[in-house]
Formats: sequence, structure tokens, C-alpha cells
Amino acid sequence: MSAKKGFETKLREDTDSGFLSGELSGPCESGELDYEAIDCDKKTSDDVGDESGVTNIPNQLVDVTVCESTPNYPQRQSDLPPIKVLFQQDEDGDTQLHIASVHGCEKSVSTLIRVCPEKSWLDVPNDYGHTPLHLAVMSGNAVVAKMLLIAGASLAVRDYTGETPLHKATAARHLECLKALLAHQPRKLSSVLDQRNYNGQCCVHIAASAGSIETLQTLVYYGADINAREHLAGWTALHIGARRGDVKLVQYLRERCPGVMVHARDNGGRTARRLALHTKAEKAFATSKDDSETESDSDDDGYDSESESLFERLRDSLSAASINVA
Repeated sequence: MSAKKGFETKLREDTDSGFLSGELSGPCESGELDYEAIDCDKKTSDDVGDESGVTNIPNQLVDVTVCESTPNYPQRQSDLPPIKVLFQQDEDGDTQLHIASVHGCEKSVSTLIRVCPEKSWLDVPNDYGHTPLHLAVMSGNAVVAKMLLIAGASLAVRDYTGETPLHKATAARHLECLKALLAHQPRKLSSVLDQRNYNGQCCVHIAASAGSIETLQTLVYYGADINAREHLAGWTALHIGARRGDVKLVQYLRERCPGVMVHARDNGGRTARRLALHTKAEKAFATSKDDSETESDSDDDGYDSESESLFERLRDSLSAASINVA
């Protein structure tokens, strides 16, 4: 957090090496910007609009028409007013657009979008890899998120935990933000919808871990792979729901979500039914009308379980061996 700004614009999160999900978007050069008195609620004669959170805007921008349509970016630098300072980064890597986005200052965001000289500047990451779109979603500002998307902000940029704005919207259960992201150019979602973070998790795994059925429904509606395996234990969303003992989530996945692979096995060879043993979700499998499930899962006893782990079997075998030697 910048001492000059007096407020937090990002969330500190643990990072991983990244080998589970791939490369991180490239870094961006940082500049310096002097924030004297940025306050979205403070109204001065120099502010643009009634809700502006941006200060020191040049006089040339006062009469700029604000609209939410895709801006026509100037082709020549000579056509630009002196607005480069608005997109310089401070000591935290934030630009004025980052600050306006996290606070939901719609008029300021619209003005900055309108005068932005290059579309790539909309995706400048701060020191935590958060773009203005990340911050808009994390703070639950669906209107600002939609404005940034219309202007050309990218859904594919990942922060230093490997998460896209879709991951952030899913984790925070900001359903309106998630819908705004997914509804924008849905044909181009395939490359980012099942993107994994640095823990190897897709959005469906995050939604299942949070027990959010509505979020999971939204992701599936837009084409998310409900049978995707996370890259740590090889769990699907159904495995995660079963392990958590989430009865409602398991029932939704097994009974109302088409295409779910009920008999899928994780990296340890366990089905979701095995993980549900001794949890509240066990009854969701016990009441199954699928007669083939019992036969399919009959070999689960050959794998480790709650009552007899691999460690316990090895310990018992070693104890028996020592007795025989004696």
C-alpha cells in the first residue's frame, strides 16, 4: 500500500512457482506518479464528473465526452493531449485507472478509457500482477468491469498467483462480475475459461471449494469443463464436493449437471464416492438410483481409505516381519 494514497489497492497473496499452470504474463515497466489527494468522495472544481477519483487532469480533458462504447484510439502522438501522466505507475505499480477501478469510480474510468492512447495500457499490471480489470472484479464493481471489457481489456492476463479476472470473480463469489466477464465475447472464452492458477486449479475447482452452486452453474452454462482435474491430487469438482461433505453440491453435480463423470478417479485411484465416506455427503451416494455405481466402485477397497491408510498397512506388515524374525 502506498503511504501517499492511504488505502489498499490490492490483496497480498501467496505465490507458487508456476510450473502447474504455465507462464505468467510479461512484466510492465513502472513509472512514478505523485498522488497528492486522491479521494473518490472528495469533490473539487478540478475533478472530472461528480464521482471522479482522478486528480490533476489537464484542462484539455475537462470537455471530453464520456461514453461506454469502444474508444477510437488516436493514431498519432501529435493528436494526444498531455495525458501520459495519468497512466504512469506509482511505487506500487498502480495507475490512475487502477485506483479508479478498485473504487468503482465509473465516470473517472470512462474518461480514462476515452483518452487512453494505447489499448495495451488498459492491461498494465501493478506490483501484484493485478490489472484494472482484476481490481474491478475483486472489489465487485461489475459496471466498471464491463466498461473495461468493452474498451478492450484482456481476460487472459494472470496475476502473480496465476489467476485471471475469472478466478478472482469465482473466488469472491461476485456473480454479477462473473456474468459480465463470461457474457463478453463468449466464443473467445475457451482459451481462458479452464485456465489454471499456480495451484493447478480451474475456476470450477475454486467454485466447488467455496461450495457455490450458483457460481458453478454459471461456469458450466458458459462451457467450463466440469470434469477438469486440478493438478495436485487430480480431483474433479465432484471429488472436492465429496471430500468437503457438501451434500447439496454433490447432489447438484450428480443429479442435475449433465456430463459429470461420477466414476472418475483421482491420482490415488479414488472415486468421489470413496472420498465421501464418513462425511455428510456419503448419503448422497448411498441414495443413488444408478445400480451400476456399486459394481463400478466395488474395487475401491483396493485403494487407501479413511480406516486403513497405506501408512497403516506398511506399519502392520513391518511389525509382523519383526515378530517373525524374533
